[in-house]
Amino acid sequence: MIFDYFLHTRNNEHPGLNNYRKPRHIYYLYNPLTPKTGMPYCSNCGSQIVAGSKFCSNCGAPQQTTPPQPTTAPAPQQPQPQGEPIQAYIQQCKYGFPVNTFTLFVTNRRIIAAKTGGLGANFAAAGAASGGIIGGLIGAGIDARATGGMNKKTLEYSQLTPDQMISRDKKNFEIPLPSVQSVEMKQPGFIGQGEIKFITPGKDHKFMLDVSKEIFAQYIPMLQGILPGRVYVK
Repeated sequence: MIFDYFLHTRNNEHPGLNNYRKPRHIYYLYNPLTPKTGMPYCSNCGSQIVAGSKFCSNCGAPQQTTPPQPTTAPAPQQPQPQGEPIQAYIQQCKYGFPVNTFTLFVTNRRIIAAKTGGLGANFAAAGAASGGIIGGLIGAGIDARATGGMNKKTLEYSQLTPDQMISRDKKNFEIPLPSVQSVEMKQPGFIGQGEIKFITPGKDHKFMLDVSKEIFAQYIPMLQGILPGRVYVK
């Protein structure tokens, strides 16, 4: 350490230097910024200099300046999908064999069937419709858990683009709106399920809905607005 070395030299090896004035820069070699003012000092002569100066105004010695920190450009945002917004969705649709639960997402181009539940969700309807206290309690308990899971997955799907929805699960598929020849809707009965059947060339897509009459009734005008003249209610 330079400061300690200077004192040792003065007191022992060069007694005649006892009255020698200590050079000011000794005091600033290890503290270029004073805690009171925060102003920097020259590393050569100890004179106070303006922050960011490349040279000392007193002795002209070059000063070490902190290089400017590179600024990080913000990450480019992913463009939001345009031209195919989700206009509506229908939850708790049973489809296929073995039966799985789907949410139907309706855009201005197609209907996307996204799987939101497996066989466990379908035991709820069976338990509730089987009658009896035990069957009703089992059905209600399973239905509460299944419905909660489906709502969560529906929310997750809603954050994706339509193409991402389809690729999310191998059981997911789409029904292009121009291919729909007609839609047959059967309202749920006292204990029965509602039904929505999309008739397309070569294949019909029939979905069974475990919803109340009030909820099912909301789907009718929605589909009639998207597929005018092709929706028939039984």
